[in-house]
Amino acid sequence: MKCALAAVGFVDEDIQHNESVIIDTMKRFSKTADVVIFGEAFLQGFYAAVFETEHDEKIAANLNDSIIAEICAAAREYGIAVSFGFIEKDGDCFYSSQITIDRSGNVIDLYRRVSPGWKESPADDRYREGEGFHSFSFLGRKIVVGLCGDLWSDANIEEIENLHPDIVFWPVYTDYNACEWNTSTKHEYAAQAGRLDSKVLYVNSLCLDKRGDDIAKGGAALFLGGRIIKEIPSGKEDILVVEV
Repeated sequence: MKCALAAVGFVDEDIQHNESVIIDTMKRFSKTADVVIFGEAFLQGFYAAVFETEHDEKIAANLNDSIIAEICAAAREYGIAVSFGFIEKDGDCFYSSQITIDRSGNVIDLYRRVSPGWKESPADDRYREGEGFHSFSFLGRKIVVGLCGDLWSDANIEEIENLHPDIVFWPVYTDYNACEWNTSTKHEYAAQAGRLDSKVLYVNSLCLDKRGDDIAKGGAALFLGGRIIKEIPSGKEDILVVEV
């Protein structure tokens, strides 16, 4: 199975732009990859949610929204699967979620982040976490998703291990500066991923509409056994294709 880890840029609240990036990347890799994976909250941009419901209701997406249908149609048209993060609204509640759509345009997985690190004050109890981990199958592989801080909990690592996945998707939004990530922090993430027996696919986005050292700068990697098997550095947009 060939996976394209899309360490590319989003623009906060420019959902049309971000959707175009998703679909254009799917089209570009339709002949060379089986699935394209994007980072946490990519569809709206990680900073799109301001944790005020009147605002966030306008940018959050539901599984039945037309934008999800459009990306499903692109998956069907180009014959490629896609997995991307988005701010989900379900009823009166909001989640940081990851949706995976197969090559026929069917939603095959919806995962909701279980760790609270995506939220900021003044988030109230309508901003929620998921209820745990689960697996799904794609091209004969058993896959589990964990978003960003989800893989930094001993209990979560144990829960994932108990599912015995072949592959763990690890989409994130991390704001290390490029030098810090490329020289040291990536090894800490590799070591943490090494607590799992699975192959771990890490992908981070770039935030294009903000500047500063504490803004996501991208990067992607295949981790296995505590080692970096293949990577692209933080600091610029790029896409890493790995076979797992």
